[in-house]
Amino acid sequence: MSSCRFEAELRPTRPLRNGLLLCSAAATLAGSLLIVQLPLLFGYKAAFAGLWFCAGALEFRAQWRGAFRVQRVFLSADGSLYGRSAAGDSEPMQLLSGSVVLARVAWLRLRFPDGARYGVLLTGDARRSRDWHYLQLVWRQRASIFGRAQGS
Repeated sequence: MSSCRFEAELRPTRPLRNGLLLCSAAATLAGSLLIVQLPLLFGYKAAFAGLWFCAGALEFRAQWRGAFRVQRVFLSADGSLYGRSAAGDSEPMQLLSGSVVLARVAWLRLRFPDGARYGVLLTGDARRSRDWHYLQLVWRQRASIFGRAQGS
């Protein structure tokens, strides 16, 4: 198979998704509790804690919706990405800054065509998984164009 024509299939696992959602909820609650402990007037504490909680709730909602929207992430050699839902629907995605691919862990920040954002945590082993090896290969060799929309 030519290295110019492969397609890697990456599957987020349910425990990682649930763990990420749990950590997001815990961070939101912990942040609200820490804000309440600040030496400020009660009105300021309530306002800041409310803002923090609302921002955390919006982030949690985006992660929750993204988890149902993407069951698999597909990556091609040119760096283009698309996601596939459990129902089989496909949609292109764009990789956002802040994404990281390491030897056994990857954090991909993705944007859907409608502007919604989603972060996906993946794990793998390049020695055992051809798809994980391809992800690392594209990440290293095409870092300057990875995730860019076609034609830009």
